[in-house]
Amino acid sequence: MQTVIQDNLAASGRTGQEFGDGYRLMPERILVEMMVLDGHVFDADPEVSREEARAALQRFREMGLATRRSDSGLLYDPVEVAWFAKRASQNGEDDYFHAHEVETARRLVTEGPGEAPSNLSMRYTRIFDLGDFPAGETRRLRMPLPLEARYGALRIAPELPPEVTRHRVSDGRLEAKVTSTGSGLVRIGTRLELLPGDVEPEGPPDSDIYLREQEGMVIITPEIRALAQRLAGDANAENALRAFWKYLIETMMFCQVHYDQVPADAPLDWVLRTGHYDCQLGSSLLVGLCRARGIPARLVGGNFLYQRSPTNHYWTEVWLENEGWFPVDFIGWVLSRGGRDEKWRDFFFGRLDARLIAECQPKSFVGTLGVALPGQWTMLRAPMTNGAAVSLARLDGREVYRDEITFP
Repeated sequence: MQTVIQDNLAASGRTGQEFGDGYRLMPERILVEMMVLDGHVFDADPEVSREEARAALQRFREMGLATRRSDSGLLYDPVEVAWFAKRASQNGEDDYFHAHEVETARRLVTEGPGEAPSNLSMRYTRIFDLGDFPAGETRRLRMPLPLEARYGALRIAPELPPEVTRHRVSDGRLEAKVTSTGSGLVRIGTRLELLPGDVEPEGPPDSDIYLREQEGMVIITPEIRALAQRLAGDANAENALRAFWKYLIETMMFCQVHYDQVPADAPLDWVLRTGHYDCQLGSSLLVGLCRARGIPARLVGGNFLYQRSPTNHYWTEVWLENEGWFPVDFIGWVLSRGGRDEKWRDFFFGRLDARLIAECQPKSFVGTLGVALPGQWTMLRAPMTNGAAVSLARLDGREVYRDEITFP
């Protein structure tokens, strides 16, 4: 049975996401690994961390978190669990999110690579499941690479299996033509070295591009335009951006979302209605609000470069005449416990740490993966030795592809 759970953090009238048994297909062991990465990567004993995660899940169930039973054990919806943990901490019902995920995030950003690190070396591998494709069929697979203009210099050394018959390295993308062997998994990847150096700042933006009303998730509807006017009025660009940022941080929740619920023709309206956004939707909404007020803005994506948690991420860049491209990152919602700690809320308002930057839309983007996505999917994360894995998976945990980033 489908239920709509009211999120009492959101303003009156918002519906929240829908959660139901159709989404509760994830085994507990996979969910525990996600919780270990998000909240325990600095812990000394991984097994103790897993026990703490399992204990938190038990408390959540006692508080009303819904699950399904199967012959192999309890099944969860990871999106629902993440929402439940945040809501419980925000309401003072259980401190797991604040005590573990917030504190872990704060430690990652303060102990991470900083804004101008020395050389960063890593191995980036994308593993595709081609088990559904017959032997002999060819596919063109893609994975992200760093954008050259964002670094002093790059060194890229592809690592490709025999199944790859042709490959091409271009700015922000590795493409590999693969002939399926019918055995299932195919790995493509590269060794990367990001080198420091002077990066030439970009000049004034092309307003025809960065004021577009329709671009991917950025679709400016009458509702978006009306909200931008209500929040910003006649304010200048700097004050308008600050008003948008404050509203999105303080009145909504940063959490995972079920993308099958997000309408393709009005994704930002869905955020306003539910009060929920992830990094991609929240950043897209900020882009839309800025563009609705005539302020150039764009969506940027890639990966954090925290050695314990190099996960994928999106953020926003807004053009301000006195600043140039001004970065804004909604990880501030997590760092500030939903906007409660002003110092942490603005930690990434106007600055970023070093990141693997692979997309700067609409000019630079990775494009299609080369394999079809299921109608319903979720993102999974797990710790690895000296790195992390991020997977796009079916709701039962079967992976479509898996990214692994590790550091020497």
